[in-house]
Amino acid sequence: MADTNWRVRAACRGVDPELFFPEPSDEPRVRQQVAAAKAVCRSCPVREKCLTDAFERLPHGVAGGMTEHERRRARAQRERPVERKPRWVRLLEAGSSQPEVAAEYGVSARTIARWASRLPTEHAAPCHRGGSR
Repeated sequence: MADTNWRVRAACRGVDPELFFPEPSDEPRVRQQVAAAKAVCRSCPVREKCLTDAFERLPHGVAGGMTEHERRRARAQRERPVERKPRWVRLLEAGSSQPEVAAEYGVSARTIARWASRLPTEHAAPCHRGGSR
């Protein structure tokens, strides 16, 4: 069963909500206010739930220990696709021969060599030919 009433255990319960929504007019004061809000969040037993909720529905203020700008950056990093090398490239880099990789993929070693030749130079996999087709 999902915990839908997590807010009753929040450390900020009873704290003036204005603390978590600083006005961006006075920069030194804003930094102090954000630091004070984050201090409340650090001791919160439901911080992760609050942060998850903030990612989904809170565009402004401090929540879950993060400012709106920090959440925006974190969201962008989460949504940005992670650049991963294909498994065949990782196998070649780990020392597998082209015929070994070809056998795993059901293609010829020549096909693996062609794939490797199309990689950008900085990502090129080593060409371990070894063995026969």
